[in-house]
Amino acid sequence: MSEAKVYEVSDEDLHEAINGICLSCGEIQHGGVEPDARGYPCEACGAEQVFGFEEALLMGRVTIR
Repeated sequence: MSEAKVYEVSDEDLHEAINGICLSCGEIQHGGVEPDARGYPCEACGAEQVFGFEEALLMGRVTIR
């Protein structure tokens, strides 16, 4: 089993109102994603791997740099 990728998000990204992140490609989503969202479609790659930012942070899939 492969290890899950962890994405880094900057303070600047946080100030731009991140709503979610695609755990497949890392694309940041800026609208229409609830904090606890799971499995929304990604605008960039189409994978149903967009999670609410807070949810991804709790899952350990996002770090803040």
